[in-house]
Amino acid sequence: MGKTNFKLSLLAGALVMAMQPNVQAQEQHNCSKDEKCNEYLVVTGDVMREPVNVVSDPKKPRLPLPAFEGSGFLKTIPGFSVTRKGGMGGDPSFRGMGGSRVAIVDDGQHVYGACGGRMDPPTNYIYPESYDEITVIKGPQTVKYGPVGSAGTVLFEKNRHRFTERGIMGRASITGGSFERKDSIIEFVAGNADYYVDFDMDSSSSDHYKDGNDNPVQSSYDRDNFKVALGWTPSENTVIEFAVGQSEGEAEYADRLNKARQIDNESYTLLVQHDFDSELLKNIDFQAYSNENDHIMDQFDRGVNMGMDVMRSTSGGHFWLGLTPMLNWDLTVGVDHMQSDHQGRGINMMQDKGLDDLLRKPFMKNIEYANWGLFVESVYHLEYSKVFAGVRYDNWDTDLYVGQQGNRTDDVFSGYARYEYRDGFSQYYAGVGHAERVPDYWEIMKTSASNPMQKAFDLEPEETNQLDIGWIYDNGLVFSSSLFYGQLDNYILVDSTGPMTVARNIDATLYGGEASIDYDFNDNWSAQVTLSYTLGDNDTDNVDLGQVSPLESKLSLNYQKDAWAAGLLWRVVDAQNRVTVGHGNIVGQDLAESSGFGTVAINASWNYDDHLRLILGVENLFDIAYAEHISKAAGGNDLPGSEPMFQVNESGRNFWAKLTYEF
Repeated sequence: MGKTNFKLSLLAGALVMAMQPNVQAQEQHNCSKDEKCNEYLVVTGDVMREPVNVVSDPKKPRLPLPAFEGSGFLKTIPGFSVTRKGGMGGDPSFRGMGGSRVAIVDDGQHVYGACGGRMDPPTNYIYPESYDEITVIKGPQTVKYGPVGSAGTVLFEKNRHRFTERGIMGRASITGGSFERKDSIIEFVAGNADYYVDFDMDSSSSDHYKDGNDNPVQSSYDRDNFKVALGWTPSENTVIEFAVGQSEGEAEYADRLNKARQIDNESYTLLVQHDFDSELLKNIDFQAYSNENDHIMDQFDRGVNMGMDVMRSTSGGHFWLGLTPMLNWDLTVGVDHMQSDHQGRGINMMQDKGLDDLLRKPFMKNIEYANWGLFVESVYHLEYSKVFAGVRYDNWDTDLYVGQQGNRTDDVFSGYARYEYRDGFSQYYAGVGHAERVPDYWEIMKTSASNPMQKAFDLEPEETNQLDIGWIYDNGLVFSSSLFYGQLDNYILVDSTGPMTVARNIDATLYGGEASIDYDFNDNWSAQVTLSYTLGDNDTDNVDLGQVSPLESKLSLNYQKDAWAAGLLWRVVDAQNRVTVGHGNIVGQDLAESSGFGTVAINASWNYDDHLRLILGVENLFDIAYAEHISKAAGGNDLPGSEPMFQVNESGRNFWAKLTYEF
C-alpha cells in the first residue's frame, strides 16, 4: 500500500466512522458532571500498583506528547530511558540494561530488527495507541514469554472479542504539532455472536525538529501501520483469530550519514484460545506467527554510492496449557519455538551504481538462530499471600555464515521464585530470579576480543542473578517502591576503546530501583512524584558500567473539574559522572560525563461529551537545550544551517493538539 493511498484511506475512514451511530459504545469516562475522573489524564506515567508489574492503558490521554512508537511510550514509565538517534528508532533501556536484555513481545510475536546499526529496534514497529494494554514485568520474574528478558519483559497486547449481539465500537484520533508532526489513527471492532473483525490503521510523520538552541536536528520520519484481525467465536469459550499486519516507513538520523530509505515489516498470526469446564484443565493457548523486516539504508541522496539492504525473517509460536492441580494452585506448562534468519546484500562501490543495482543483488545469509523452549510457571494462593515460581529450559542452535563461520549450540536455564503478602492497605514482595541469555546478532557481529580477525562468536552466555523487593501502600495516598540488586556473570560488554569495537564477557553488578507517590489533595487537585535510580559496576575492569542513566525524578500537578482538566509535568535528571568512555552495549557506548537538566510540560484538555475529547499541550516549555545521557553522538547531523552537536539533542519547545472521537 503506497503512502499516499494509505493516508487518503486513513482520512476517509475517519470521516466515515465519525458519522457512525453509537451501536455499541465502549465504556467511557463521564467527566461532564461533578464526578471526579482520577483516571482521565495520565500525566507523569504509569507506576507499579501490583508487585513487579506496571500495567498501562495506552488509549488513555497522557502527557508528555503521545508517543508514535513503543520506545517513546516506555520512556514515560519510571526506570526506562531511551537512546536518541533522531525522531524515530529510539532504543529503550531499563535499569541500565539495553538491547536484547529487554524482551519486547508484540501481541505474542517476537519481532527483531534487521539493521546492524539498530535503526529499527523492535519498538520501532509498534504504535502504542493501537494496543489495548501494555505490561512491564520488572526483572527476570517470568519465564512464560519466550527467551527471558533479564532486565524485564514488555508485553504489547490486543484484546480478543466476544459479541452477544451485532455491534460496532471504535475510535479515531488525530494529532498535530510543531515541526510538522502529524499522527492519525483509526480503529474499530465489529461483530456478532459468531464473528468479529478488529481493524486499526495509523500514520505518523514529522519534519526535522529543532533543539533548544534553535539548531536543526536531522530527525524526519514517515511511518504507516495497518493491521486487521478476523475472529471466529464458535462458542463462548473459544476464540480463533487470524491477523495480518503491515508497516512501512522511512527516516533520517542525526547520528549517522546513512538514511533509512525503507523500514518495512509484515506479519501473520494465527491464535486459538479455549477455556475448559474442568477442575484440572483450565485452558489452552496456541499461537503461530511469521514476520519479516526489510530495511534499506543508503547515501544515494547525498551523491555517495553506498547502500545496503538487510532482511530479518522470524517465525515461531507457542502452546500453553493452563492447569489447576489443586484448588488454590494455578499451573501453566508451555513449549515455544522460534526461527530467525538475517541476510543482507550490499552495493559494490567500484562496479555498481545506485538503488537499482543494489536491488538486483542476491541476498546472502549472515546468521541463523533456532530456539526451542520449555517452561513451567505456577502461582499458589494462600489467604493473604501468593507464591510464584517458574523454571525454563532453552535450546539454541546458531549458525554463522560470515567471518570465521561456524555453529554453536547452547543449553540455557532460567527460573524465579517470588513471595507476595498483603496486609491491610499494604502489599509486600520479594523475589529472586535467574536468567541466561545467548549473545544476539549485534553482539556476535562485533569483533572478537580474542582474535581481531574473527567475529565475537565465542562469547559466553550472559547470566543474571537478581533480587527484587518492594512495598506498595494504597490508602488515600498511594506509595509504590521497588528495589533490585543484580549480579551479572559473563555480561556482554561492547568496548570501543581500542582500534576496533569488540564484544567481550565481564562480570558486572547493577542495583537501584524506582519509587512513586500519588496523592489526591481533594476532588480537583492531585499530584504524583516518581524517582528512579540505577548504579552499575564493571567488576572485571574495576570501572563504572557503561550506558547507565542517572538519577531521574518527575513531579506532576493535576487539576480536574467537570469536563476540564489541566496538568503540569516537571522532569529533573541529574548529571551523570559515573561513566567509562567507550564502554556500553549494542545500542551505544559512553561518550563523556553528562550535565543534568530539567524540563517542564503543560497541557489542558476538554471533554465535549462522552465521545469527543480535545487536548492541547506544550513540551519543553522553557526551550531547554539538552540530551539524554545515553543518546548517540551527533556525527551525522549535516542539515544546512545546523551547528555541530556533541550528542543528539532532544526537541526544543514544541506545541501539540490531539482530538479523539470514540463510539
